[in-house]
Amino acid sequence: MAVGNLELISKTSFSNITSGDVDNIFSDTYDVYFWTANGNSTLSTNLTGVDLRLLDSSGTVISATEYDYAYLQLNTASAFVEARNTSQNKLLNYIGTADIEPEGNNSSGYIFNPYNSSSYTFFTAQNSNSFNTATRGFKYIGVHKSAETCRGVNIFSPTTENFNIDFSVYGVK
Repeated sequence: MAVGNLELISKTSFSNITSGDVDNIFSDTYDVYFWTANGNSTLSTNLTGVDLRLLDSSGTVISATEYDYAYLQLNTASAFVEARNTSQNKLLNYIGTADIEPEGNNSSGYIFNPYNSSSYTFFTAQNSNSFNTATRGFKYIGVHKSAETCRGVNIFSPTTENFNIDFSVYGVK
């Protein structure tokens, strides 16, 4: 279903997971993908980041140290925080951080060239969340530094904290 320049590819609701794959979403039809993550919340009072890895052309999680990222955490109750890392095995907090409802997280972002075997895959994102009644936003950039065909994503909690999330992916025309 097309909405403006976006065509819905996948809408997946995960409940009570520590890790979930959204597979077979990338193809040669699009170069750019837009995603949204809504209702991202934990099932306990423990805060957790929600990280992302790509799935290669066979559906295997890419966990090699091929990811670089940087983000700016815009806190309302304290100083802003910058973070950046190279040669990582994931995109740390790419989907944001989650806390128990009603303090959750809503995120969106773009993934560029994941299916193009001649290009690195690039990422941008932004999200907002609340923790201990303080709100904060994130601005995020990242890259997967291996030119290979990727067909999906793995979203997971590095602390193995269970979480809920509604994850939608759109092709950008």
